[in-house]
Amino acid sequence: MDVLLDVNIVLDLCAPRIPWHYQAQQAIVHAMQQGRRVWLYSGSVQTMIYTLQREIQRFRPQVSLRVAMQLALLTLDEFSQDKHWLSTLSTEGLGVFATDDPEDEQLIRAMDRFPANEMCLLTRDQKLLGKTTRAMTPEQFLALNIKPRSTDFLDLKTPHIELRPQLEGAFDQVLNSGWFILGKEAEAFEHEFAAYCEAEHCVGVGNGLDALHLILRAYDIGPGDEVIVPANTYIATWLAVSYAGATPVPVEPDERTYNIDPSLIEATITPQTKAIIPVHLYGQPADMDPINAIAASHGLKVIEDAAQSHGARYKGRRVGSLGDAAGFSFYPGKNLGALGDGGAVVTNNSELAEKVRILRNYGSQMKYHNEVKGFNSRLDELQAAFLRVKLRHLDEWNARRQQAANVYISQLTDADLTLPFVPDWAEPVWHLFVVRHPQRDALQKRLQQAGIGTMIHYPIPPQLQPAYAELGFSEGAFPLTEAIHREVLSLPMGPHLGGGINPAIAAIQQAL
Repeated sequence: MDVLLDVNIVLDLCAPRIPWHYQAQQAIVHAMQQGRRVWLYSGSVQTMIYTLQREIQRFRPQVSLRVAMQLALLTLDEFSQDKHWLSTLSTEGLGVFATDDPEDEQLIRAMDRFPANEMCLLTRDQKLLGKTTRAMTPEQFLALNIKPRSTDFLDLKTPHIELRPQLEGAFDQVLNSGWFILGKEAEAFEHEFAAYCEAEHCVGVGNGLDALHLILRAYDIGPGDEVIVPANTYIATWLAVSYAGATPVPVEPDERTYNIDPSLIEATITPQTKAIIPVHLYGQPADMDPINAIAASHGLKVIEDAAQSHGARYKGRRVGSLGDAAGFSFYPGKNLGALGDGGAVVTNNSELAEKVRILRNYGSQMKYHNEVKGFNSRLDELQAAFLRVKLRHLDEWNARRQQAANVYISQLTDADLTLPFVPDWAEPVWHLFVVRHPQRDALQKRLQQAGIGTMIHYPIPPQLQPAYAELGFSEGAFPLTEAIHREVLSLPMGPHLGGGINPAIAAIQQAL
């Protein structure tokens, strides 16, 4: 189980307090070695800093108050690395134990967000030990002899526990406003996400597929037209082209990056070609400069499929601002995920943005006045409010993904796996960490037996799906794509993977 640290345990380690620091350190190291997470309660930060500053001055009286406070802040900041922060609402817990410390009450309520078998409270406080059976001393925790934690492929609970007070505040704000579609939250998110993508405009829509579809519609791409797409992408990229009435024309990927190979694009261009949709697959940007150069020489539009790459950079520039327009998905599992479906169109083209705004809302700018045959595809106020909260944490969470990717790469360099390749010009955000192995299915089964969750992105390429049988592609038409789809395996990845990466690496090394 995970451990939540009471103030006294943190101070035992940071002060350090002898002899208690030794047992506390043993308990925390043991938890992290078993892939368990270590949590700090954000409501205790002031208490920890104040008490630590007092301890520093007590043993080093020559130190001034200002210097002691700086040392306390630095010490706590260093200690908090690789730990997770747990919050609760300011009103929760008050009055539960009428004569007790409200901070203790909130600490317990913060822990109660987790099921009893998922978290315990580490403390030496006898009052807390008597309040809940989930509180225990470091010695008692070590005596449990906890087993290694199974590593889920994707953890969607922990991020929302970390942000729950802010998310609940966003919910209350929308509920109190009484406005749920195309209101202030959606407008604010559009401004904030456009700025984040270093672009001029953002238009919130219902999902990532709609984002690509509406871009194509806004560019008047439809029946009789062709759109170049990667052969090895998720089928949504192709579906957007089909929804517009155009025909997807697949191109093989670069074997190193899995993104569309620019050197193969020009050979597929015909008089019917109207656009290229490069996909920033797995969170790594496609090589956009040669793609844009080809498009410019043939008068084609470049539409980024950025559904997996929120925050990634290409030669220092954010994805979403690298072509004529970009489509984003906010599906819950994305780097920037809503608590439901959502999507956005990002562009520097004001005319395109206005057309998409009309198309997403029944073809209307003014209620009951419909200029074109439009659609119902709007990012609702509640999801926009949630996304505004999560956008503020996106860079930090992407950095955590990068740390996990670094650990994978450093620990699995000598393993019998094909690891991801990152060009010098790319700054991926590791939506997925994808490896290749010739006996992929057997490897996945062994990892599953070891408690390590994995997924296959994607088992069947679009051109071999029954949905696209009319295009007439048979097996062998795209040999590299087919080889990739037979061998790729996505390892656990996410901003809250933490110590869970250690059991995954150990299991992979044993399974190979």
